[in-house]
Amino acid sequence: MRKKQYKTVKFFTRRHMYDIPNLVFADKNGTVYDHPLLKSVFRTANYDIVPYELEMIPLPSDSILKMIPDALPFSYDQMQAKIVEFSSGFPVYTELSPGYLRILYPSYKSNNLENDNFTSSHLAPVGWMNEQFVVPAILIENKQKIKQDLFKKLKNIIQEDDKLSFLNKKTKLDFLSNCEIIIKNSNELKQLNKLIPLLTQSNQDIVITIKFDPDRKTYEVIKNLRNEKITINLNINAFSIERLNSIFDELIDSLSFDVESFNPDFLKKRSVNFDNLTRCFEFAEKQGVFISINLLTLPGFTDSTAEIEKTIEFLNTFKIEYLKLRDLKTVPRKFFNENKIESTEILGLKNMLKYIKKRCKRVKMGYFSRAKQNFHLPTAFKVK
Repeated sequence: MRKKQYKTVKFFTRRHMYDIPNLVFADKNGTVYDHPLLKSVFRTANYDIVPYELEMIPLPSDSILKMIPDALPFSYDQMQAKIVEFSSGFPVYTELSPGYLRILYPSYKSNNLENDNFTSSHLAPVGWMNEQFVVPAILIENKQKIKQDLFKKLKNIIQEDDKLSFLNKKTKLDFLSNCEIIIKNSNELKQLNKLIPLLTQSNQDIVITIKFDPDRKTYEVIKNLRNEKITINLNINAFSIERLNSIFDELIDSLSFDVESFNPDFLKKRSVNFDNLTRCFEFAEKQGVFISINLLTLPGFTDSTAEIEKTIEFLNTFKIEYLKLRDLKTVPRKFFNENKIESTEILGLKNMLKYIKKRCKRVKMGYFSRAKQNFHLPTAFKVK
């Protein structure tokens, strides 16, 4: 559909007049269209909302549009001044590339229960505005670039060795674009031995994140990786103080925790012991190690006033220096329903980040894990 045949329609608020992105939908063949009159409707918490241009950014160039079959997108009919189902096409979404944080998620009516099983961490809705596709998101941090010669050498080694095939999986290896190798078990760490000579001689800042509880047998591998250009980051949640004590033998550069919430009552529903989590942070502080939090965000939950206050209280209680922002891997509708999240005031993720920056002066924010040379760099982005 050709937008230039129609006048731009404005939506009035008490402060300004903003454009609203047009509805984007797909036909049964997957061809994507923008509607000339109907506007986009997205979702936060359990609310369908009409988004504004200030919440939009251009669709990242490496993003791919996909459709949700057997579902109807919701749209905003300005003539009727109400939200309606759109029955002539399917909802369109994209998976945001690393570095982006979504601030709203898709709104649609599903005719197939399988549609409610989307668990992509970057599932974001798509609209059309100013002759381009747009998404409700924030660019938190640009991808870190790996040196081209190192990239080629690593790629050749991985392709030639079947035992390193796990490194080809995007979910386990991010270093080809983000200079970070994520290791999820001891076998993967042992296989990494084959890359040690190349990694330690590359003069490239690389983060190796260990996402399992290492034992004494894996310590030698970690020791071999020790290098001024290699950062060892331990990403383990709420394990015993005794195990923490046993691995801090000049082996760990940073300690990170994945956190959905700092509300003890909510964490109890998720089978997370808040007191144990607190003790781990207390121990890490005594060790003097760099502490970061991987805050897993969900629009309508993380940016609610109650959650924001709990987050700020925790950040100011401990010497947390870095807040890494990621999307929570969950099905939003199920998350709010199963956890019986009570309605509360929502500030929006942009306003939340501004508020945290104001209240927590020491804390830096970004998207990617930091190499030790970059621990104390300022926040990677500016919120407009």
